[in-house]
Amino acid sequence: MPTLYIAGPEVFLPDAAEVMGEKRRIAAGFGFAVTGPGPDENANPTTEVRTARGIYLKDRRMMLEAEYCLANITPFRGVSADVGTVFEIGFMIASGRRVWAYSNDPRPYGARVWSEWYRQEGPQAMAGADGLVIETYGLADNLMIDCGIAEHGGQVIRPEGPVADPDRDLASYTRALELMAASL
Repeated sequence: MPTLYIAGPEVFLPDAAEVMGEKRRIAAGFGFAVTGPGPDENANPTTEVRTARGIYLKDRRMMLEAEYCLANITPFRGVSADVGTVFEIGFMIASGRRVWAYSNDPRPYGARVWSEWYRQEGPQAMAGADGLVIETYGLADNLMIDCGIAEHGGQVIRPEGPVADPDRDLASYTRALELMAASL
């Protein structure tokens, strides 16, 4: 049974146990043995086991034990993916693992920067009012994420339209698992 590290910001949700449990159940249904941060990751950060270093070492061990990674790159606390998840994507790719990702936001990264960061409406410009260039490649997130995943045999999945609850919707996650399982 292939091992799968699930990366994403779900550990920060108030109902993390339910969301992570459902993600694990769905992945098991596609034949994956799931590893990755648990729903209690941030539950009690004052105990020795839950120190920042302790969490990092545990997660790193689980990443190295996994053959594959599926990362949630839905925008988190901003216009881009959770920075911890982006680290995990890079770590897994550098460790020779195949990474897939999904986003519950159908909009390209550049469009999000244009509308949410610069607070502009209408067609996206090549640069913001501050003169900084905005990516116009139509990708789910920064080109290094999407292209890095594709270069190493993975794929980024996005929904065709908006989803009601981007933090918990599992349709794109399930589609990514389906495509991953079919490619093994």
